[in-house]
Amino acid sequence: MHSQLPHTLQPEEPTPLIIPRADHPISRKKIDRNALKIMYRLKDHGYLAYLVGGAVRDLLLRRQPADFDIATDAKPAQIKKLFRNSRIIGRRFRLAHIFFTDRITGRQQIIEVATFRKKLMIDEKNLEVVTAKPTMVNNTYGTPAEDVQRRDFTINALFYSLDRFKVIDYLGGLEDLEDGIVRIIGDPYERLIEDPVRILRAMEFSCRLGFTLEEQTLKAMQFHAPLLKEVSPSRMHEELRGLYTKGTTSAMLDLAAKLGIISSWLPYPTATMLSQTRQLMQKMEGFFSPATNEQQLESLIVTSLLLPEVVNRCGISPAPPLHQVNEAIELLLHPLNDCLHLPRYQRHRVREIIIGIFRLCSGDKRIKKLKKRPNFYLSLFFFIQLGREYPKELGKTIGFWHKQVSRWPATKDDQVVDPKLMFSDQRH
Repeated sequence: MHSQLPHTLQPEEPTPLIIPRADHPISRKKIDRNALKIMYRLKDHGYLAYLVGGAVRDLLLRRQPADFDIATDAKPAQIKKLFRNSRIIGRRFRLAHIFFTDRITGRQQIIEVATFRKKLMIDEKNLEVVTAKPTMVNNTYGTPAEDVQRRDFTINALFYSLDRFKVIDYLGGLEDLEDGIVRIIGDPYERLIEDPVRILRAMEFSCRLGFTLEEQTLKAMQFHAPLLKEVSPSRMHEELRGLYTKGTTSAMLDLAAKLGIISSWLPYPTATMLSQTRQLMQKMEGFFSPATNEQQLESLIVTSLLLPEVVNRCGISPAPPLHQVNEAIELLLHPLNDCLHLPRYQRHRVREIIIGIFRLCSGDKRIKKLKKRPNFYLSLFFFIQLGREYPKELGKTIGFWHKQVSRWPATKDDQVVDPKLMFSDQRH
């Protein structure tokens, strides 16, 4: 076990712990080829270039990273000069996106390259300048040691360098990684005031990695949970869209309930149907792979959140009139939309899915017509889940559709879901 380093902001620049290649599992074979090209070009031109964040964390855990982000001491304009296939983006955070296109598949890849930054201490001397140029707060460049203090969690504050292929640890992130701990960098109470969305990120890491929330981090999350209600809906939507792809939303709901912060995340009455919601969402996440169903994920998750309460209000036997179902959807969507800023097309899709579920509940057997409706297969999936919860009320109709689906031709490779698998415990 490596010696633990301080986790709080230090008045002097700390000396990092250096982990040589022989003592860590990161191999260049596991690093994206284009990311390596960028790092080597920056290095060859005299700049520092580190692999950072989740990529280093996942490689140390022997997982395959989803993204490969790079940090450097080259300024955005210098990066753009080195890479013709790059573009400088952002006003709040100025950084470079470097674009690659696979010659065989045509798939586009974007690798993010950011310049090391430091936290700008605002005082009487620079207050006037900062007021005139507020973007300076997030675009004051610094050293790797200063940059690492701005990151969110110690396990995301590790650097990998091509110089002797070492891992650089300023804040004890490696020990937290080995011990399975999610710890906010610095004072967690202050850091959560800066960005309350870190509460959701901490829960996501805890659920996805099976890590424990560090005690002070946990207490600060519970104390500052009400700040989530003050996050702009557009920011919340942007953050959650990224979290949905991790396949841990159901586990996050469960953890939020255990921590007593679910009502700060989701509006009433959605937050009160947690038991049914989590069970339904767990089945949905098990069937619809995030990798192949990314476009549908948000509407599937929102449907999972709303459906238990729609059933609670409208019932399923006898099947309620569709106008009553639609009214219930609208009443529940409104507060959820205020919180999550759902795009109009997603709200429309959620309505279509839930209305489709209740068409099936009513015993509608117009097979050809129903199959042509948008999102029919998504409605069918949720209808089957309801059938397992209400076998007496829906068993006969479920049996009818099971028989019909078993006669349908084999699923095409490009079809999003396989309806035959919906009736079994197999996963897509």
